[in-house]
Amino acid sequence: MSAENNQQSGEQLLLNLQRGTPFIKVKEESRKTHERTFSVNKEATVLSYRPSKKGWKARYRIEDIKEVRVGHETDTFKARSGYPKETCFSVIVGVNNKTINLVARSADDAKIWIEGLKFAMRHSQAIDIHKQQQVWIRDYFLKADTNNDGTLDFDECFKLLKKMNMKIERSHAKHLFKEADVKKSQTASGKVVENRLDIDEFVAFYKKITNRTEIKELFKKYSGDDDYWTASEFTKFMHESQKRLDVKEEWCLNVIEKYEQKEVCRQKKILSYDGFVLFMLGPNGLVFNPYHDSVYQDMTQPLTHYFIASSHNTYLLSDQLRGPSSTEAYIKALQKGCRCVELDIWDGPDNEPVVYHGHTLTSKILFRDIIEVINKYAFVASQYPVILSLENHCSVPQQQVMANIMQTILGDQIYKEPVKADEKDPPSPEALKGKILIKGKKLKVEDEDDGDVSDEDEAADIENVEDEEVRQQLESSKKKKDKKSKKLKLAKDLSMLVCLCKSVHFHNFKESAEKYKFYEMSSFGESKAMDLAKHSGEQYNEHNKKFLSRTYPAGWRTNSSNYCPCPLWNAGCAIVALNYQTHGEEMDLYLGKFKQNGNSGYILKPVFMREEGLKFDPEKPSAEYKKKLRFKIISGQQLPKPKGSKEIIDPFVKVSIYDMNQEIDAKTEVVENNGFNPQWNHDMEFDVKVPELALVRFTVYDYDMSSKNDFIGQYTIPVASLQLGYHHVPLVSKKGVALSPASIFVHIMSSSKS
Repeated sequence: MSAENNQQSGEQLLLNLQRGTPFIKVKEESRKTHERTFSVNKEATVLSYRPSKKGWKARYRIEDIKEVRVGHETDTFKARSGYPKETCFSVIVGVNNKTINLVARSADDAKIWIEGLKFAMRHSQAIDIHKQQQVWIRDYFLKADTNNDGTLDFDECFKLLKKMNMKIERSHAKHLFKEADVKKSQTASGKVVENRLDIDEFVAFYKKITNRTEIKELFKKYSGDDDYWTASEFTKFMHESQKRLDVKEEWCLNVIEKYEQKEVCRQKKILSYDGFVLFMLGPNGLVFNPYHDSVYQDMTQPLTHYFIASSHNTYLLSDQLRGPSSTEAYIKALQKGCRCVELDIWDGPDNEPVVYHGHTLTSKILFRDIIEVINKYAFVASQYPVILSLENHCSVPQQQVMANIMQTILGDQIYKEPVKADEKDPPSPEALKGKILIKGKKLKVEDEDDGDVSDEDEAADIENVEDEEVRQQLESSKKKKDKKSKKLKLAKDLSMLVCLCKSVHFHNFKESAEKYKFYEMSSFGESKAMDLAKHSGEQYNEHNKKFLSRTYPAGWRTNSSNYCPCPLWNAGCAIVALNYQTHGEEMDLYLGKFKQNGNSGYILKPVFMREEGLKFDPEKPSAEYKKKLRFKIISGQQLPKPKGSKEIIDPFVKVSIYDMNQEIDAKTEVVENNGFNPQWNHDMEFDVKVPELALVRFTVYDYDMSSKNDFIGQYTIPVASLQLGYHHVPLVSKKGVALSPASIFVHIMSSSKS
């Protein structure tokens, strides 16, 4: 079928979706079901349903849909298998994988919607920044149009401005409203009305309100007496202000063609102010280096030369004691670029191994279901190898079932190459693309059959449990375990799948240097790892040049809290495992670090952490790495209110540098009653000891004199990924959801520190 026919077919699908279709909506957390009519708007940017008491909250942006799963592919449908598979599908929305489970009246209806939504998702990904801005503005309009008549009067517009955190004189707003009200508007019912804005007029009103004086001044600096930039002036701006000396006029001409909205300007190959604004909202106008959005590092070095994105107790959705276990947790982690996931496997009924947090009351899921999910999602976000960290507590028969399940489902994806006698280093991530590595205990080569290995049980480290029922369960399990041998009988079938990640117990650095093979690795509890990093940082780094080290949270973190990963990265630990399900500063740092190198889950360590003969002590780094960073926090744009707040916020910005084993920060002053376009123009300066390892975190707060300041949004990236010059910092919520179009506008410079 030609591309043109494909487009026509897609547009026909969208027409069906726009008309609306009734579905049974199956709730995630209750047995209730409701019939709801779902539809997509004519721009194919919003999915909504009715009837609903949630109002605009019963709407989802198409760009936020991550996938459409067909049949019984969510926990909800697996628990309720009574619906025919061919009529079922699930829409997965947002960074936290909210699932909307739908049952159609017929298989044909389901098929139309599955294909239609997939087309709409592809369509939304192709939307340029100009159309994206229109989507944001229209979203505001729809939220304010409470009676759904397709128009807004002045009072509705003024009320919306307050919701958008903008304090503006009523008379000035009225003046801008009249300027935008250029035609008689027609309501949804066809009635012609005056003194009301339709959606197109509202876009014009919004643009007048959001005029950016600081961007205008920057544009005028290079435009001279004209109101446009030539390619030469654009190039001068990129060289002088943005320090992009690699940019040529040809690149600027391509940018003009992409972002300039006025046809006459495109023909003359000049950039208008409106085109410049759109450019500054695009990838090259953001603080994160767009070159780092793809894999740019050397991926052909040994596996031990990389930091690897890793999850602890991946199966858990919440706490470590009673929380639910779910295959969805593996999907979320893998979609975020995680490359090492953990499975705690125990004997289950009907000869089916199960995964849960041993000795606790967390729910159990089938090992088989997890392997099926890993097979489907392992290489969606990244093609580089995935490590399955197995904590095996099963009997030999069920270990044999485990081995059979993995070989049957994962097949040739499992890396099973025997180690050659002359090998001294593990293969590279490039050589291991598309491969799954099994980490676990391994029998000695001479063992011909099943044999004994040491039993390592991280769950047994749990401490300070206040929940009486859980505490009794834990104590009972530990007593039973104490009566048993400290050895575990290991099935040869399972042992043979472990090739590059053999688990061994760590004693000391001298022994590991003398006896470890390159394919052997140790796991370190948080306390032990932090102690080694602080008091033996140089030795730990030397160890980590040759061997993989995995670290995991302390047993007392039963609420699934996280430790700061930075000290362990600074000590060269490759696999620093965190609880991916827990949002907060530690996870912000983690995901921020792994944004670089295309979010591939692998980051090449600095040369001083890889090369023999180069020593590095994180407690006493060499002065040769130092740099000075200068920030000017200029302004904020459309900062949201804290959830539940009705007051206009008083925002300030905190910039934190995580450099070696310290956090240094600086704050702007507070701007009162303006979350819409606050101006700070605040300068701050940092001396950074090791920029290659440092992270920077921008956080916006709402100042509160009488209580704790409210968190508004944050953005964290490596210092090495900062773009110099004038850029926007996009904000994300505490849960990692993009707060578009909220941002702060900054200017950044760096220099070597003498």
